[in-house]
Amino acid sequence: MKKSLAGSVIVLLVFFLSVGLGLAGNGKGGAGDGTGPIHDIYAGTPFEFTGDVVECLGDGMLISTADGNVAIYGIGPVRYWDSLDVIRPVAGDTVTVAGYEVDYNGDLRNIAVAVTIGGVTVPLRDPDTGAPLWRQGGQR
Repeated sequence: MKKSLAGSVIVLLVFFLSVGLGLAGNGKGGAGDGTGPIHDIYAGTPFEFTGDVVECLGDGMLISTADGNVAIYGIGPVRYWDSLDVIRPVAGDTVTVAGYEVDYNGDLRNIAVAVTIGGVTVPLRDPDTGAPLWRQGGQR
C-alpha cells in the first residue's frame, strides 16, 4: 500500500512539474505583450520613429511622432536596461526607435530592435535571429 501511494505521488509530481515547464515557454520569444511568439521579425517592414514617449505599456511604449502616436512593442524589461546602466524610457523622454513592422495574426505590430535615448543606443534583438537579448542568459 505504501509503495503504491508513493508511486502515485511521484507520478503526480512529475506530471505537475512537466505541465509547469511546458506553460513557462522556456524563454521563447514573444510579441512583447504576452500574446505569443512572433517568428522572424526581420521579414517585416523596417521602420524608424522619433518622438516623445507618451506612455509606457508593460514591455512597450506609446510614442508621439509628427504623424501621430505609434505603439512600440518589445523594448525589454527594466532589469535588461539596468544591466546596461541605461535608464529605460519613461513618459516625456525623446527616443528614436528602429525596428520592424510585423503581421501577427492580422494585427500589425512595431517590434523594436534598438532604442536610442539621450545619445545612447540600446540593442534589443540578436542581429542574426531576432531573439530578445535579455533572454540569452547574459550573452550580449
